[in-house]
Amino acid sequence: MKDTSKLEYGKMCQEILEAVGGSANIKNVFHCVTRLRIVPVNRDAVDMDKLNSVSGLLKVVESSGQLQCVVGTHVQEVFADFLEVSGVKGDAEATPENGEQKMEEKKQNIITKGLNTLASCVTPGLYAIVAGGMIKGIISLITAIGLVSSKSDIITVLNAVGDAPFYFMPFTIGYAAAKRFKVKEIFGIMTAGILMYSTFLSPAEGITGYSFGLFQIPAYNYKGSIFPVILSVWIFSLIFHFIDKHMPKNLRIVFSGALSFLIAAPLFLGFAAPIGNWIAVGMTSGFAWLFTNAGPFAGALFCGIIPLTIIFGIKGWSAVELQNLSSLGYDYMLPNFFYSNLAVSGAVLARALKMKAGEQKSAAVSTGLVCILGITEPALYGIALPEKKPLYAAMAGGAIAGAAAMILGVVTYAFSMPGITSIATYMDSGNNFLMLLVVMVIAWASSFAISFMLTKKEK
Repeated sequence: MKDTSKLEYGKMCQEILEAVGGSANIKNVFHCVTRLRIVPVNRDAVDMDKLNSVSGLLKVVESSGQLQCVVGTHVQEVFADFLEVSGVKGDAEATPENGEQKMEEKKQNIITKGLNTLASCVTPGLYAIVAGGMIKGIISLITAIGLVSSKSDIITVLNAVGDAPFYFMPFTIGYAAAKRFKVKEIFGIMTAGILMYSTFLSPAEGITGYSFGLFQIPAYNYKGSIFPVILSVWIFSLIFHFIDKHMPKNLRIVFSGALSFLIAAPLFLGFAAPIGNWIAVGMTSGFAWLFTNAGPFAGALFCGIIPLTIIFGIKGWSAVELQNLSSLGYDYMLPNFFYSNLAVSGAVLARALKMKAGEQKSAAVSTGLVCILGITEPALYGIALPEKKPLYAAMAGGAIAGAAAMILGVVTYAFSMPGITSIATYMDSGNNFLMLLVVMVIAWASSFAISFMLTKKEK
């Protein structure tokens, strides 16, 4: 057993490792924004009771063949310590030992598989995207209050810093997609580089495409794109795996990549990337139509179910939000997560008022306040889900806020974590920020009132 005393989360990681059956029973391990995700080799070797009792885990969710250990926003540090303790290489498959049979992963439906793929391709870049979004929010704030002129060199430089993660997003998406489709990450970056090459990004005046044999390659601008890159890396991965498998080992480094790109590049430039672009435009237009023509209803439905999407680990919304920001210059979906977080806060804090003094009440107060910063898992798993009524109140308050936001037309102009620190990203020359404040009050107050009425005072 390794000495874990010098690791911040060493004891917790050691307990997790023992509960899942040791390093030999780990097929893969990775993480998202709040969850350590472990794919076991043999599910029967996992002690779920022991895993659920590990101190520091908020909840363990079993889904799609994964053991999703909810730890919160410090998951990156936990992940690093877990790799150190277990000796497992992140994102690599462990070889089954002692004659154990490989566990068959649960068959995923196409929607779940698509959302998981989107999440795995977008999540690694969120740290840079959030940083860039916050910087864009700060720019909006300091120019709105007149601290710095919008035409100053300072703003020019800060715009470059804030825009960079979005402008070059295809590279981070390509890197993550390559990991998802199990090819070398540098090939994912190269695929994004091909799409972002100046020939296609900024063609000469009058040029809309290039003839390549029997088909035409359109000159699209893929700046800030998501779906074209994912589809392109997928096409490349299929061709690469086939060629690399049949290539003599001593020739792979020379020919596998080159031959794969010779075949794949015309295909993804001519077909996959344009299809991805059409998907992005269609999805953006579809959601825009839905939220325009059924605004209050769509807002209420989407914002109301957000706590459930968090509880069940449904991911992938960030891809749509980023696409909206790239195509429209604003987004109306991400703000719903902010309202929902405030609704969870109000519901849990109202429940705290009805509790007897003690550890549970302290936990409800602290987790309810943390929701305002955008971290709801402790409140959802610790208070709302076990007691049910605060969860119902949070969903109802979120639905009311989502409908109100659509009526008032609240949008965000940059990607950020959906907490109180993101309010600068709602600044504009109009009254968007003021309307945001109104919806914030509605979200928190309505869920607080509903939760207060639904729950009984403890004696």
